[in-house]
Amino acid sequence: MHVVRPQFPPSTVRWRRLPCLAMLFIAVLLASIPGGSAIAGDSAATLNHFSVQQRKHRLDLVFGLSSSPDYRLFPLTHPDRIVLDFQRTRLAPGLELKAGGNPLVKRIRYASRNDGMLRVVVDLTRKLQATEQVARSGRGWELRLGLPFSAKSVKTNKRISASKGAVKSSVDKRPLRSLVIAIDPGHGGKDPGARGKGGTNEKDVVLKIARELHALLKKEPGFRPYLTRADDRFLPLRERIRRARKQNADLFVSIHADAATNSKATGSSVYVLSQHGASSEAARRLAKRENAADLLGGVSLKDKEDTLAHILLDLTQRHTLDVSYEIANSVRGELGRIGNLHGKRVEKAGFVVLKSPDIPSILVETAFISNRTEEKRLRNHKFQKKIARSILRGIKRYFYKHAEPGTVIAALKKREHVIRS
Repeated sequence: MHVVRPQFPPSTVRWRRLPCLAMLFIAVLLASIPGGSAIAGDSAATLNHFSVQQRKHRLDLVFGLSSSPDYRLFPLTHPDRIVLDFQRTRLAPGLELKAGGNPLVKRIRYASRNDGMLRVVVDLTRKLQATEQVARSGRGWELRLGLPFSAKSVKTNKRISASKGAVKSSVDKRPLRSLVIAIDPGHGGKDPGARGKGGTNEKDVVLKIARELHALLKKEPGFRPYLTRADDRFLPLRERIRRARKQNADLFVSIHADAATNSKATGSSVYVLSQHGASSEAARRLAKRENAADLLGGVSLKDKEDTLAHILLDLTQRHTLDVSYEIANSVRGELGRIGNLHGKRVEKAGFVVLKSPDIPSILVETAFISNRTEEKRLRNHKFQKKIARSILRGIKRYFYKHAEPGTVIAALKKREHVIRS
């Protein structure tokens, strides 16, 4: 597959064309606006400490800040989570927000944005109605986020009891879920993809590698593989995404064979969606809300205000990009064990098949079909299997490290796990 490097849009250079006087006027104007510099000076609050406190029928997440918090709190579903947006707030160096293995909270994610906002996302194991309380404390100000629960509601999921300040949970009685891995062999049918000098078509070798990966995943407990195409057929790019989303995929893996004008180019590479590509996709989806009824795991954007719709997309896609990058790094590391790597890091581009906002997605360029030596390797069944095994190891490494409660992987993780090479 020929790779086209994304170019910076014209909007990124427009500022240079403004006359100096206009630039000076804008700078003065911004400086005169309160909070114009979101994170500068004394106006910025600092999140200094964080703790999780267990009460009789309530779990408190306590955020300690240097000044009165300016924040927005709202819940989201599918999956259940609570979002806290702290305006003009920075995280104290070295501070980590951790749930400490609490059965009510899967994990806590957080990131600082360029506009000075600190976003905290609390992923829940079930829907909970949060309460909030702001008060002065010896350390400045505290925001106490309360998550009330009852013994009756907990019984259906995990039984929680407080003992010496620790929270213990019983085994969830619900069936454990297998992770769905959507495997997408690139091209197909009337689209042969790149063609090697020896006559090898990209669509054929990537289908064989995809089938190998499917067979390997099928043998792995806790995984359910799905092929977007199992034979030589043409699929539009967005149809591939649609099929993966219909299966509620936890990961989308697109498999390709690279091509370059330089026939000496070699090695494997792994791509994730670039931030510019993500922004373009968000804009496209927001502009066509009538086609986004099943967006974000069943949350429609049709009846949402523009601001909230942007937040929903932005929040989901930022998390998806982060997870995609981690998985790509893991897979890339495994590919490096069996051959050369092309480039020094995970690559980023605006490939359409990577643009699902709610499914972590990676694109694997297995080798250069335009290189005679690598073309021969791509045709070799043993090499195809090696590539598939490397991708499998990378996938397993990530999901065993970040096992979600309620999955087969989380249950298996309790045993000592060794990734077989």
